[in-house]
Amino acid sequence: MQQNTKKTIITSALPYSEAMPHLGNFVGSILPADVFHRYEELAGRDSIFICGSDQHGTPIEIRALKEGVSAEHLADSVHERMKKVFESFECSFTHYGKTNSESNKKAVYEIFEALDKNGYIKEVESVMPYCNIDKRFLTDRYIEGKCPYCGFEGARGDQCDNCGRLLSPQDLIDPYCGLCHNKDIEFKKTVNLAIELDKLQPEILDFVKMRMGAWSRNAANKTVSYLEQGLEPREITREMKWGFPVPRKGFEDKVFYVWFDAVIGYIGISMEWSEKWKDYWKGPDTELIQFMGKDNIEFHTMMWPGILIGSGLGFVLPHTIYAYEYLTAKGLKFSKSRGVGLNMENALEITGPDYWRFALMYLAPESSDNDFTIALFVEVVNKIMNDKIGNYVHRVLTLLKNSGLKASELVEDEKSTDKVAMLTRKYAEDFEALKMREALRELVAIADVGNETISSSRPWELIGKDGVKLGGEDRAKEFLGGMVSIVRRMGVLMWPFAPDASSKILKRFGISEPRLSDLKKPLKELNLEGLEPVFSKLSDKQLKDLERFEEDS
Repeated sequence: MQQNTKKTIITSALPYSEAMPHLGNFVGSILPADVFHRYEELAGRDSIFICGSDQHGTPIEIRALKEGVSAEHLADSVHERMKKVFESFECSFTHYGKTNSESNKKAVYEIFEALDKNGYIKEVESVMPYCNIDKRFLTDRYIEGKCPYCGFEGARGDQCDNCGRLLSPQDLIDPYCGLCHNKDIEFKKTVNLAIELDKLQPEILDFVKMRMGAWSRNAANKTVSYLEQGLEPREITREMKWGFPVPRKGFEDKVFYVWFDAVIGYIGISMEWSEKWKDYWKGPDTELIQFMGKDNIEFHTMMWPGILIGSGLGFVLPHTIYAYEYLTAKGLKFSKSRGVGLNMENALEITGPDYWRFALMYLAPESSDNDFTIALFVEVVNKIMNDKIGNYVHRVLTLLKNSGLKASELVEDEKSTDKVAMLTRKYAEDFEALKMREALRELVAIADVGNETISSSRPWELIGKDGVKLGGEDRAKEFLGGMVSIVRRMGVLMWPFAPDASSKILKRFGISEPRLSDLKKPLKELNLEGLEPVFSKLSDKQLKDLERFEEDS
């Protein structure tokens, strides 16, 4: 049999290390990428999950100036906080790095030089907004105004967050400085370097046509729309001090634009991880699967492939691009830019990571914007995690303990597991289609099957606290065989979503590194000592703590 040599690189959009991400940031890219990576491990596949902190750009430079620290100090301090909180959320990164690293600098310079050598870099004279109050050029992100397409107030000079259009500062109506909010702005000429995406459009278009069938619908539709308008050269340098200096004579006072070195960061962070990085990024059988929020679509479907194609260095191109819609927070304080709200750090102060991971994926905005409320969170935790899953696991294991039977004595009734097997197949199909929210709902449906079976079978009439009642041993073995098998199955299938609860269940079965193949193994001895619920309802104190993040009505 020929050995499977397929490798998978999984990435999520790099979180910006200006402030702690809130839960909407987390569920929009990192959490689904992590859930998928854990599934890949369940399936026994060769995959790596690469992520890291996006550390350059104006927001960090400006905040550092306000706080009287260096931009590097600020970026690194937030990076360490984010890294710690991601670990607390049980994220399974193969490597979590940062873009302000020597390895990424090396990757950026190598790719820039290759693009330049291949004729895709040119000098462009552009007109940049200059704030006469702050005495500085404003990068696209720090000039704001009205969107010329949809009329949205507060559109930035690079993009309108309302309609998603890519913009230039000159496009804005009634522009003002995003730092001092004054309108004393003039547009001055300057020279920057740009990547000629217009030259690369034919190859980018061929790439998109070949791959878009594996993309989320929003990623495909937005990309086609932009390509129909026609790509233009996109600047990759800016007048700033914080960032990688441009290695070209006459541009010593400029740095690479953050979007350019951030996407290359996927490669730079991989280089920092291991010498094996080339086996993945230049492997003939590698698939690159990328998760992001919908505001990152253009950078990943056109600019990033354009960089890779134009470099000619043989890097793997994206195979699958999955862009999530927004998880909104109506009625909640939920803002990273304002520095308030239910961010990842204070979420963990309320309850453990399993509860957030499970609930966020259950409510994940896979195909449309979805609203997150405390009431919905409480409902998922109390009625689904605790009442359906936790109670089922505890009831079954308690019944087995009371029966006095050993797990190895149990007999699994194949007919009773037909529906469970069907739901398990659907779970795998959902994952293969990157529909993780739907996969989680298959898991909940398996719990429903188990609970319905208990209700209809009335096992308490067969099994008492003192063991199996006279004459009921065969029936008990068959009933418990099916129910205990579902417990193990739920433990395995829950691992991508709630790894701590999964581990607690599977530890009783002697499983430390779960695989889907475990579902086909016969039941062996089972540790039933110290049975405790794997989930609990939220306490009055936790509910009160959550109320702190509700907006005043």
